[in-house]
Amino acid sequence: MYKILLIALGVISLSACTEQLNSQSFSCDSQLSAVITSNDEESATLNYNQVNHSLTKQISASGVKYTNEDVLFWTKGNEAMLIIDGNKYHCNLE
Repeated sequence: MYKILLIALGVISLSACTEQLNSQSFSCDSQLSAVITSNDEESATLNYNQVNHSLTKQISASGVKYTNEDVLFWTKGNEAMLIIDGNKYHCNLE
């Protein structure tokens, strides 16, 4: 019984170590870069112009869309659209 418990704890510990955040880097209008990092199934952090923005995943007919009150970041394949501060940017996966 002790061996089974010890093995189970080892497997759980190792599986926790393999959890990785999924990050993708985009070049937006060939000027600035945007890095989107999935925090979990429902949220992500966007780093744009050296500022982090916490975003929530939204329902999307196609691709993956994250928003907050000020930012929309929508990815599909190797492309993305960023709307921030009233400006719209076309982004490509780096």
